[in-house]
Amino acid sequence: MLSGAHKTQPARMGLGTDDDAVGSPARHRRRSSYGPTWLPRLTAGGAGLAAVVWAVAAVLTAGHGLDITDEGYYLLSYRWWNTNLYTYTGAQYFYGPVFQLLGYDIAGLRLFRLLTVIVAHTVFGWAFLRWLRGHRPSATPSIWWEVAGTAAIVASGGMVYGWLPLSPGYNDISLLGALLAAAVVLRVAREAERGRPVPLWVPASLGPLAVVMLLAKWPSSALSLTVVGIVLLVVVWPRGRRERLRATGAAAGATLVTIAVVHVFVVPLTDALPPMMAVNRAVAADTNSPTDLLQMYAVKAELLLKQVVRTHLVLLLAATVVPLLKGRRLRWLAFGILAVGVADSARRVILGHGVRGGTVNLTRFPIVITAGLLAIVLAAGAVVVAERVAARSRPDVVATLSPLVRRDVRGWVVLAMLSVLPLTQAAGTGNALHYLAIGGLGAWMAVVIAVVTGTDARATARVLTATVATGIVVCATLISTDALWNHPYRTAGHAQTTTTVPGVAALSSVRLDPASASEYGALYDMLRPYIEPPGRAIMAFDRMPGLVLLLNGRPVGEAWYSATDPQRTAAGIRQACATAQPWWGDRAPILLFNRPVTKTETAALESCGLTFATDYRLLAPIDQTHGLQVYVPINSTDGHA
Repeated sequence: MLSGAHKTQPARMGLGTDDDAVGSPARHRRRSSYGPTWLPRLTAGGAGLAAVVWAVAAVLTAGHGLDITDEGYYLLSYRWWNTNLYTYTGAQYFYGPVFQLLGYDIAGLRLFRLLTVIVAHTVFGWAFLRWLRGHRPSATPSIWWEVAGTAAIVASGGMVYGWLPLSPGYNDISLLGALLAAAVVLRVAREAERGRPVPLWVPASLGPLAVVMLLAKWPSSALSLTVVGIVLLVVVWPRGRRERLRATGAAAGATLVTIAVVHVFVVPLTDALPPMMAVNRAVAADTNSPTDLLQMYAVKAELLLKQVVRTHLVLLLAATVVPLLKGRRLRWLAFGILAVGVADSARRVILGHGVRGGTVNLTRFPIVITAGLLAIVLAAGAVVVAERVAARSRPDVVATLSPLVRRDVRGWVVLAMLSVLPLTQAAGTGNALHYLAIGGLGAWMAVVIAVVTGTDARATARVLTATVATGIVVCATLISTDALWNHPYRTAGHAQTTTTVPGVAALSSVRLDPASASEYGALYDMLRPYIEPPGRAIMAFDRMPGLVLLLNGRPVGEAWYSATDPQRTAAGIRQACATAQPWWGDRAPILLFNRPVTKTETAALESCGLTFATDYRLLAPIDQTHGLQVYVPINSTDGHA
């Protein structure tokens, strides 16, 4: 992994000056004092190759598979982004226009997601490495130092594909927005540390980020932006009151401008926010109440920690002990202990299939990544304790302490921000917190790089942290690639998805497994007389928004029909019928059920002036509709009643 100096040099206590700029003559004259110049290039090549592997997998799988549940919900909400406003997330106001510009091409939207993942991690990685150079005076002077670190962060960013749906969703906006916001803080911190005025466009860029993030996933985004805002004030505080006002004023002004642009050119917020707030209140009160979520997060985190310690105890012990062993006599012992720890963990990962991705392996691969991160934390703690003790007993060694140990309050605040952002952007999920937090591995990799490059005075610690960091990148690459290729979210893998669905325009850009393609094609043909022209109101109970999408239908109420909260679904239907004449006119909705019909649905239909028993008939026996109950209106103006 990325490394600092190969030989211990007298530390420069400052954060760096303009002479530290990459490529400056002063730095080239000092080149012989640094470690091997090939190491950053080797690291950049290896990490870049890892990033290319999962990126190519994302490209090759963009046209394969479809999940009709969560991914179907994303796509359906994007399809009707400016007409169906009853939603709990405003992600549709960002991805919807993109989807429309792409001609509602699913594969194209997935490629757009890949582009955003790579760009966001690249911007964040470069901003972080440029900031970190000022805190690592013994860093290799070549620009390859920044390239290597950025490549490692981008490679780790593949964990975004570890198990989530193939198409982008609100979690992407929450995560990538947090990374870009962190990049803003890093740029501000770098300029402030060098005594330069911060360009106004840097803090101003927080405005659009904040608006998009809050619209997409306000609970987690509010937490992330709070953390970012606090750290931004901390890093700019020494620059004085004027600079603080410039930064906050630019951010606030850009936020107001962005709100105005969204309101005028995208969607009137007076129309979009009230229904979104109503749905979120219903979700918070029942489906995902804050108290239940916090309790679940704590229980799952405790379980994860126990699994990590039980499975990778040898590696964790080695990470604690190895940095303490210093000197020629103990160095080889340290390397031996490290080899045993790494070998034991590698064996357990291989035997336990720890580098397989996808939802089916969601209880496995987080253990592997967490073990590597915990080992890095333990090693960093051991270095700090050992060198602080040495500094107290021998004041003369203070000048040779590793950068990780030197007092740098604002630097530690920045690293603390990067440590918690993966957690804050994951908050609000109904899954275990670490399931979504692991997608933010790129931010954690930045902290890992800070540790690897901050242990100059202890070769054993540097080798240990670099080895574990390399293992994290390798495992992340294997996990994300496997998740894309073999275990995509709730759909068949690349080898099984070989068939297109003829005549179904919504799925023209993707291939499915033959059985699903046959079923969807048959359902479309059976309903063709009722769903042409496109835009027919369709209610799919439950968790089948993808069927509404492929039938060119439009949802009634919320696009997501929850299987665990039928009252939430019913509330959305009643909201759609709040006016005297529902939007569908005389083309009453088609009903799809994968379960028995209940009073909750019939009561909701009555609020729309529809009586289920007398206004609907079963289109065909369920053995002809692949287990679905398909109900069509008896009285219809489409000529096929």
